[in-house]
Amino acid sequence: MEYIILSPCVTAKTRELRMRGKIDIRKAEKALPPEVDVLALTEVFLTLAYKGKSFSLYPSGKIIVKDSEGEEAKSLLKEMFSLLEKKGCVSE
Repeated sequence: MEYIILSPCVTAKTRELRMRGKIDIRKAEKALPPEVDVLALTEVFLTLAYKGKSFSLYPSGKIIVKDSEGEEAKSLLKEMFSLLEKKGCVSE
């Protein structure tokens, strides 16, 4: 699946991954491994803690990592994408 990584705001320490597919956030809540802590689930987004960082996942295919920049953020986004894909939470 294709995706791009963006820096949505120059003042915020966040990075964003956008893909062409969709994320099943209900499935992700249950399917992700124990090292991923679910913080909040609404109809609009799923908030997680993973490796000391906060992530927001959106059904539209957007993943945001907060308080992370540069290569660290890119690596974390790729890891989260891979986890979601392996667990069958991403669809085209």
